[in-house]
Amino acid sequence: MKTDEIRTKQFIKRTIPYGDTGLFGKFPIDYLSGNEKLRPFYNRLPAIDSFEDQIVEKAKSYSHRNVLVAALTAQYSAAKLKTPALDLLKSDNSFTITTGHQVCLFTGPLYFFYKIISAINTCTQLKDRYSTYDFIPVFWMATEDHDFEEANHFFLPSGKIEWESGQGGALGRMSTVAMDEVARELKDKIGIGYSSGQLIDLFTTAYIKHKNIGDATRYLVHKLFGDYGVLVVDGDDPKLKALAIPAFEKELTEHPAQKAMVQTNKALTDAGYNLQVSPHQINLFYLDDELRERIEKSDDGEYRVARTNKTFTKSEILADLRTHPEKYSPNVILRPLYQEIILPNLAYFGGGGELAYWFQLKDVFEAFDVPFPVLMLRNSVMIVPEQTKKNMDWLGIDIMAVFRDAQELEDELVLAQTADTLELESERERLESLFLDIENRLRKIEPHLEQSVRSAYVRAERVLQSLEKKMMRAERRKQDVLVNRLHQVRESLVPRNGLQERNMNFVPLYLEYGNGFVNGLIGVLDPFEFEFTVLEMVGG
Repeated sequence: MKTDEIRTKQFIKRTIPYGDTGLFGKFPIDYLSGNEKLRPFYNRLPAIDSFEDQIVEKAKSYSHRNVLVAALTAQYSAAKLKTPALDLLKSDNSFTITTGHQVCLFTGPLYFFYKIISAINTCTQLKDRYSTYDFIPVFWMATEDHDFEEANHFFLPSGKIEWESGQGGALGRMSTVAMDEVARELKDKIGIGYSSGQLIDLFTTAYIKHKNIGDATRYLVHKLFGDYGVLVVDGDDPKLKALAIPAFEKELTEHPAQKAMVQTNKALTDAGYNLQVSPHQINLFYLDDELRERIEKSDDGEYRVARTNKTFTKSEILADLRTHPEKYSPNVILRPLYQEIILPNLAYFGGGGELAYWFQLKDVFEAFDVPFPVLMLRNSVMIVPEQTKKNMDWLGIDIMAVFRDAQELEDELVLAQTADTLELESERERLESLFLDIENRLRKIEPHLEQSVRSAYVRAERVLQSLEKKMMRAERRKQDVLVNRLHQVRESLVPRNGLQERNMNFVPLYLEYGNGFVNGLIGVLDPFEFEFTVLEMVGG
C-alpha cells in the first residue's frame, strides 16, 4: 500500500494495486497494465491523451444530437425536473462520458455511486485538458433489464430490505405498487434523526410519488447527482429507439453481432480469458407490457417471440419495428451499441466484469460502423468506518490483513494472544523418536513388523492433529472477544469474502454525513489513478 495519504474532512485516502487484493479478475488487471494479449480487443487506452482522437472520431460519425436533445428534454419535462446539462448537450462541441446500471432499489450496492462519480470526475479532468469542449456525465438507466431478483433489494447493517412486486417484464416499466411497505421497513431500520428523515423523504418522493421504477430512479439520481451535472438517460424511449432502427433491421436480417463475435471469442479464449457473454442469432428482445422475451428465427425464416404465440414474417417484423421501435429491446450484446448510436459518447465506465464483456464487442461495433468508446474501469473503493478502524487497531492488524484467508488470520491472532502453545510440536518429535526406537527393536526381532509400527505412527499423528484442533477451538472460545471483533472487521470490509461495494448500500454513509459524503468522494477519487482506493472515515 502507498504510504502517502490524502486527508480531507471526511476521509484519509490510501491506494493499493488491484492485484494485491486478490479480489479482482484477470481482465481489469491485464487491461490496466497494458498486457499486449488484450490489445486487439479495444480501440484506445484509458488515458486522458486518448480522448483527443476519440473526440475527432466521434464528431465525424455522430448526427443525432437534435433528436437526442428533444427526447431527453421531453423525459425531464415529464418528470418536472430541470438540468443545465441539456443546454450543454445542444452544442456540437459537447460530448458525454457514460456509465450505467440496473434500476436497483434505492441505488442497490454502493458501486452505483462509484460509477457515477467516476464519470463526473472524468468530465472535470477532460474539461481542464480540452477546454474548448464540454463534457457531460451521463447515467444510463438500464430500464429494459428484467432481472428482478438482482434489483429488488439492498443491504443495510441491520439486514436486507426487499421489495416484493409480482410483476414481470422490463424493470423500468414496473409500477411502484407496495413501495409504502418498503418505506415503513426502511424507517424502522434507520430510526429517527435529521439525516434519516432526509432519507425517508428521498425514498418516499422517489418511489411512492412516481408511477414506475424508471421515473423513480431518474428522480433519485437527479436529487443525488444533479448538482454535479449528471444527465439521466432512459433508453426505453420511442424517439431514441427510432435512431437504432437501421441497426436493429440489420440484426434481424443479417445477424452481424453473432458473426462478428465468433472470431473475437475464439481469440479471447485462445489468449486465456474466460468469456462473459454469448451471442444469439438475434440479440433483440420483444418488449411489451410485463413481457420481455427473445426474438428467435426459425429455419424457414419465420420470426417468433420466445414463450409466446406471437410470430412474424420478415416483412411483418420489419414493418412492426419501423412503426413501433419501442417494442424492440437490445440484449446485453447490443445494448452498448444502442447507447453509442444515440449518444455523442467518448468513454464508458464499468466494473471489471462489465468491461470484460465489452472486450468481446469491438468487432460488433465495426460490423455496424459505430465508433468504439474508450473503456474505463470505475473507481473501486473500500470505506473503513471509524469503529472498524478502532477494532483493527485493537487487533493490531492493517488493511492488507483483511485480504488474507480468514481462518488463517484468525488462527494467527489467537496464537499470538494465548499464553500456552497450541501446537504439539515437541510432543510430535518425542512421538516420532519413540516409534523410531520401537521400529528398530522390532526390525531385529521380525522385519515384517516394521509396517505395523509405521501404521501405528500415522494413527498416533492423526490423534495429535485432532487434539491440536480441539485446543484451538477451546482457545477461540476463551478469546471470543478477539474473534468477534475480527469477524466484525471482515463483515464491514469484505462481507461474504467479497468487495464491500457489492454489498453495502449508501444509507449508512448518508446517515453519517448527509449528502456531503458525495462531495467527499468526488474530492478524493481519481478515475485515472487505476488502483484500489481505501478511505478511512475520520468523523461526521
